[in-house]
Amino acid sequence: MKVGDLVQQGSRMIEMRKRGKKQDPSKRVGVVIEIHEIPPEMLNGRSDWAKILGRTIDVLWDNGKLTKNFAENSLEVVSEG
Repeated sequence: MKVGDLVQQGSRMIEMRKRGKKQDPSKRVGVVIEIHEIPPEMLNGRSDWAKILGRTIDVLWDNGKLTKNFAENSLEVVSEG
């Protein structure tokens, strides 16, 4: 994943539910605007979580909302920028 890629929220990390029923992942598309590397202190004490979640990603969604620090592994690239 790199800056400029188009992404959607995937269902690898979280399964969304409403009133007990599984919800489909959002179909919103966003652009990766910044990627933050995993801080060294996270790799020391919580390396298992750091590997599962990946880097933190800032995404600008098609509705104009900016989401900061999205878990990299919860996003799916739909088009490389």
